[in-house]
Amino acid sequence: MADNENKNNPNPSDRAARWGAIGGYIGIIIGSLGWLIGLAAVCLATGNGAVLARLAAPAAAVSLGAAFLVVICCDYAIKTRGPGGLFQLALYGGLSWAMGLLLLLINHWIAPVIEAYPRMALTLHRMNAVYRTDDLWPALLLSAGAILLGIFAFISVRNACGKN
Repeated sequence: MADNENKNNPNPSDRAARWGAIGGYIGIIIGSLGWLIGLAAVCLATGNGAVLARLAAPAAAVSLGAAFLVVICCDYAIKTRGPGGLFQLALYGGLSWAMGLLLLLINHWIAPVIEAYPRMALTLHRMNAVYRTDDLWPALLLSAGAILLGIFAFISVRNACGKN
């Protein structure tokens, strides 16, 4: 009877850890869409709903794809090794790589669209918003993320093959 009770009522700390992980993953997903939420607010405030309609689906797909990469890597690390160094490699590597990708896309895809609509560009300028950076920053973030994710992948494959 005691074993059955444990299966039906898991340890409260296990439940809290699961909810913590779910909350973290939801945070990663919402955070990856944060720039798009801000862009949507500016588009709607400046009467450029058509721009938002044109950009929203592909921008959300790229952002969610990057977020899911981070979530999958982090979940794998947590399930195989716990919240230690492998998790940190997955989290920081994935976030760095995803932020670099998003910055690169914003620089070369979203920023030209914004600049084509002077009212929207002026609104962002008045808000002191940064929507274009030097390509050095995406390159650094992509490189750092790729290095960290490469180390993560090497350790994960080594562990999966049974070599600790």
